[in-house]
Amino acid sequence: MKKTGTYFISAMVALFFLLPLNSCSKDNKQNKNNQSISEEIKTISSTDELKSLLENSDKLLIFDLYADWCLPCKILSPIFSSLAKEQKNNAEFYRINVDKSPELSYTFGVRGIPYVVFVKNREIVYSLTGVNPKESYEKVITSCGDATNELCMERLKDL
Repeated sequence: MKKTGTYFISAMVALFFLLPLNSCSKDNKQNKNNQSISEEIKTISSTDELKSLLENSDKLLIFDLYADWCLPCKILSPIFSSLAKEQKNNAEFYRINVDKSPELSYTFGVRGIPYVVFVKNREIVYSLTGVNPKESYEKVITSCGDATNELCMERLKDL
């Protein structure tokens, strides 16, 4: 009985020291993924940043409003990253954490997340709540990327 107890305690001590090593490697892998996301997608964290961006850009701006705890937001993240890589010539991609920047979520009138907002010439032209197929986002980019706001809105009526 004593040998079994000793083995059990030894195994628990080993697990206690090995588990943190495993979690560190996951954190490093996650940090690498976040670094690759930040190359195509910029983070906005203040109203001043948002205001400056809106005033100085004539491209289609796409904002992903999300929270770290939100499972649908985590599902959308790789889709949004893929779009940012594929469509970087047609639009600029941004992320806004609604928990860290609640004033920005109020600015966009967010009622649920994930919430993706498409802005052209300082005007919201379209928005999608929840996780949608990648094609839904691509259709908005295709409809609005090179168009005036009026033409963009006309094209989006059919979506």
